[in-house]
Amino acid sequence: MLFTTRKDKKLKVVYLTNIPAPYRERMHEILASCVSMDYTVFYCSEVEPNRKWEFAKGDYDKVYLSHEKNKMVHNNSNVVKYLNHYNPDVVISSGFNPTMMYSFAWCVARGKKYIPFTDGTFDSEQELSNIHRLVRRIVFKYSSSFIGASKGSSQLYESYHIPREKIFQSCLCVDNASFMNNLKYKKYDLMFSGQLIDRKMPLFFAEVAKKVRERTGKCHVLILGDGELRNELLKALLKFGVTFDYEGFVQPSRLAQYYCQSKIFLFPTLNDPWGIVANEACASGMPVITCSNAGVANDLVIHGYNGYIFPLEVDVWADHISYLLAHPSKLSLLSENALKQVKNYNYQSSVHGILKSVNYAMKAATLPLNVSGAVLKRS
Repeated sequence: MLFTTRKDKKLKVVYLTNIPAPYRERMHEILASCVSMDYTVFYCSEVEPNRKWEFAKGDYDKVYLSHEKNKMVHNNSNVVKYLNHYNPDVVISSGFNPTMMYSFAWCVARGKKYIPFTDGTFDSEQELSNIHRLVRRIVFKYSSSFIGASKGSSQLYESYHIPREKIFQSCLCVDNASFMNNLKYKKYDLMFSGQLIDRKMPLFFAEVAKKVRERTGKCHVLILGDGELRNELLKALLKFGVTFDYEGFVQPSRLAQYYCQSKIFLFPTLNDPWGIVANEACASGMPVITCSNAGVANDLVIHGYNGYIFPLEVDVWADHISYLLAHPSKLSLLSENALKQVKNYNYQSSVHGILKSVNYAMKAATLPLNVSGAVLKRS
C-alpha cells in the first residue's frame, strides 16, 4: 500500500543544510526513495574551504544554492526563489544562519510546516548570546516538530520548554558494516582522528600517550588528521618518546583500514555536539575514551560498557588506558560492547526519526515508518 497526504499528490519535503557530508548521504538516499514523499535537499554550498572530503554524492534530488568553493556561504537569499519554485509542504532546516532564517520566514509567510534539526546539545550551547537564544525561541515557537541528533539535543529542546512528544531523534551514523574487520593483531595502542586544532585537543592526546609510555614502557599511536597544531603535536610525541605513525588527512573511503589497526580510541574535546569519529571507532570494535564535552558521551559511549567518560585529566586517562592494555580480557569485552552499542546508530534509525517528525508536523501518519523493502523503492 502506498501512502499519500492528499489525493494523487505526494508530500513535498525540503531538507536544508550547509554542505554534503559523507555520513549523511545514505540517509538522504533512503528518504528520497520513499514513494509517498517528494524529497529534495538544498545545500548552501557544494563545499567549504575547511573540508577536504572527497566522496561520491548520493542518488537523490539536490540543489546547490552556491558553487563558491573558497569561502563559507551561509547567506543565500536565493533560497526563497527555490522555495517558491519547489513549494514544499515541509522544510527541515539544520541551523540558524541567514539562509535557514530566510526559509523559516518563508514557511511562516506561506503557512508551511517548519522543522528545526540540531546536533547541538544543552551543554554545547551554554555559551550562546542572548540574541542567539532569542532567535531560537522565535523559531521554536513557530516550529511544528523538532529533530535532534542525540539525547543531548532532546535535553536542549526541553530547556526551551518544548513538549517531549514533539521531539524526535535522527542519529548521526556511519556505514557500520564498512568498518567491521576481524583483524586480530592491533598494531597501535592508541588512535586519534580529527582536526589538529585546539578544540580537538591533540596535545592532550600527546600528554596522555606520554604517561602511558611511562607506565607501560611503550606506546605506539596512530594519528589521522591535519591542522595548525600538526607540527607541534609531532614534535611533542618525538620529545616524549612516543612512537607514532602520522597519516595526515585521510579520505572517508580509506578510514576503515586504519581504524581496524588500533586498540583504543581517544576522543578528548573542548566542545563537540556529537563526534562522528566515535561512531567510526565503535564500528571498528574500539572502545572510546572521551569526556562530557562530547555529545556522544552517555549516548553512544556508555561509561564502563563500551568506553569511559572522564574529566580532562591526563593521569586519569593514562591510568585507565594502562590498565586496559595490561588486561586484554577487559579490553576485549569493551570492544565487543562497542560493536553491540553502535548497531543502534544506523541509517534506518536516522530515517525513522525524520519520518516520524514529518508525520507529527502533518498531524497524521502519512509516511510509512518501515524504511526497508519495496515500499521505499523508486518505481
